[in-house]
Amino acid sequence: MLGKELAVLLPSANEVLPLGHSECDITVESQVERMFREWRPDLVVNCAACADVDGCELDSERAFAVNATGAGHVARAAERLASRLFHISTDYVFDGQKRTPYTETDPPHPINAYGQSKWEGEKQVLERNGRSTAHLVIRTSWLFGIHRPSFVEKVMAEAQSQTELQAVTDQIASPTWTFHLAQKIAELAGKPATGILHVVNGGECSRYEMAQAIVEILGRPVTIKPIAWPQLNRPAKRPAYSVLDCRRLVQLGLSPLPHWKQALEEHLRFRHRVTMMAQKI
Repeated sequence: MLGKELAVLLPSANEVLPLGHSECDITVESQVERMFREWRPDLVVNCAACADVDGCELDSERAFAVNATGAGHVARAAERLASRLFHISTDYVFDGQKRTPYTETDPPHPINAYGQSKWEGEKQVLERNGRSTAHLVIRTSWLFGIHRPSFVEKVMAEAQSQTELQAVTDQIASPTWTFHLAQKIAELAGKPATGILHVVNGGECSRYEMAQAIVEILGRPVTIKPIAWPQLNRPAKRPAYSVLDCRRLVQLGLSPLPHWKQALEEHLRFRHRVTMMAQKI
């Protein structure tokens, strides 16, 4: 979802090689090494991940193979060739016990296999033989975009056939549009940023509030009914509050991302235009 966005944005000023799983499986170190030797990249953005939270809980071995071990393969290869690495991570490295936005210096404490595997991946990217690397970990949250189904598409699909939907009230984070995130990653390519950086759209909301905003923008007569997360009986726990503080982004001289509601409105307008164009072809 994010990788395809970057593949569209970055080529204006760079030669870009977008690699999918079939071209390079990051869990296989020899494949990663071969790609680095052949292409000798200046910058690598690692968007590869097992991001199905419940799926990670049911198959933690696969989650750790991709999110932790695979991330380490990419980081070591990048370090050997002095390539910059941007590694995409998640708000789910936190346990959700805070009620104020998490900063980059807050200690992670994941509560599910997905978050744990991503935190292990962060450590493999940022630490090598007891010293810090020059790589950058970019944490983000609740991504939505046109290249892959997300919560937005789920609500839209259900709103077409139902007059009443359920959405969770006890999970709060910052929905983030992949287009805005990709734009900021492109800007970061020109900044000497290392360590950890939080990048999300502004504001915060629950899934319930986000669903309400979606049907309101679409103008659909759908009622959103509140539900608590435990009632869904899903395999993996979620942090109740995982809003990320993005002040370090401003300290680097970059503007913060727009509010999530503005991002959602822009995304839905853009999605509508793409759908209309596809129907005319």
